[in-house]
Amino acid sequence: MGSEFVPFTLPPLVIATLAALACAAPGNFLLLRRQSMLGDAMSHVVLPGIVAAFLLTGSASPSVMLLGALAAAAFSAALIESIRRATGADPGAAMGVTFTAMFAAGVLLLETSGAAAVHLDVEHALYGTLESLIWIDATGWSSLLDPAALATLPTELFLLAAIATAILPDHRDL
Repeated sequence: MGSEFVPFTLPPLVIATLAALACAAPGNFLLLRRQSMLGDAMSHVVLPGIVAAFLLTGSASPSVMLLGALAAAAFSAALIESIRRATGADPGAAMGVTFTAMFAAGVLLLETSGAAAVHLDVEHALYGTLESLIWIDATGWSSLLDPAALATLPTELFLLAAIATAILPDHRDL
């Protein structure tokens, strides 16, 4: 493999793998509880929270975006439950109505507020940008043994490693 693999491909590949591992356990749990649509719904309902957080603070920092996303997710959970209780609708139907409405509100807020011109768009909010997670100081495979180069790995790698470690079950007890 060429010298470009380590700085440009290895970090996004490892980060994507860690994200997949972190999502596997909750995904199986939701599937067994017949709530598999919940993950899709949550990925859509956070958009208005992300946009609102940006508009209120003027900052696109990860902590601000996370707080906005968490607020929108909490609001949507309450909204789903209130729709389900008020109408007697199936939880899947309540989720569908909520995530469609909130995602549409997020897109409208994004497009009408001018925030789309500030590198805040629907594609990045839903899918992320793995291609931006490059390891600038890596020069090749030897960088994996270089402490100075390792110190410049994308921080998302460590964050997702911690999340995956916390979420994945401890198999020693099984």
